[in-house]
Amino acid sequence: MGVSGENTKQGMRDAAFMGAVTASITHEMQNVLAIIQQSAGLMGDLLHASRMESLKSLGFRKGFQYHDKFSTLIAAIGEQVERGSNLSEGLNRLAHVPDSPAETTDLRSATGLLFSLIGRIARKKRIAFVLESGTGDRAPQVQCPPMQALMALYGVAQALIEVLSGCTVQVAVGAAEDDPHVDFILPEGGAGSPPVILPASLVDAQGAGTPCATSLGDRIRLRFPPCPAVAAGG
Repeated sequence: MGVSGENTKQGMRDAAFMGAVTASITHEMQNVLAIIQQSAGLMGDLLHASRMESLKSLGFRKGFQYHDKFSTLIAAIGEQVERGSNLSEGLNRLAHVPDSPAETTDLRSATGLLFSLIGRIARKKRIAFVLESGTGDRAPQVQCPPMQALMALYGVAQALIEVLSGCTVQVAVGAAEDDPHVDFILPEGGAGSPPVILPASLVDAQGAGTPCATSLGDRIRLRFPPCPAVAAGG
């Protein structure tokens, strides 16, 4: 086996190790968050009980003087626990990608996963990627391993983050399964937007059976190979 093949195998082993460790940690994080959520819920129940006892006493029993402050704090804890749970769930999904034997990817699911993971990176440039809701059609399945699909999507998103700031990028998943694609629609139809330098690996992938990106003026279109059955009309 050549050096390139051995490096590829080593890279796969490294990815599998990182995925396994990350998946284990995210499960532990979910347990920690669950305990915090339960504790906050108990605090809320005790505050509510205290308020009810105060009302029943017709004012003879003074209520907890910090009731409103604690209620606000408990609500904030709940919001942050939900945020942490969403992040942990996304990270767990990513951790399981390297050990997946799948050669096909649900394009809408992969796109949603990516945006849940890179939210902070985008927010640093005040950019919001908004995935348009589906039209009822089944999201296209593409002939592309999940990790490769995620890396292609990230390549385009990163190229946009490098040149844009303070804007919203609408993202639409193409419903036509014979030409599955993801459109990154530039703000204001691309008017005034600086040139987007796409990764060479995506630009030069035309006809190679891998994801390829093209600038279409008002958007960046990332095309994926359709599944063989769909391409053949099956």
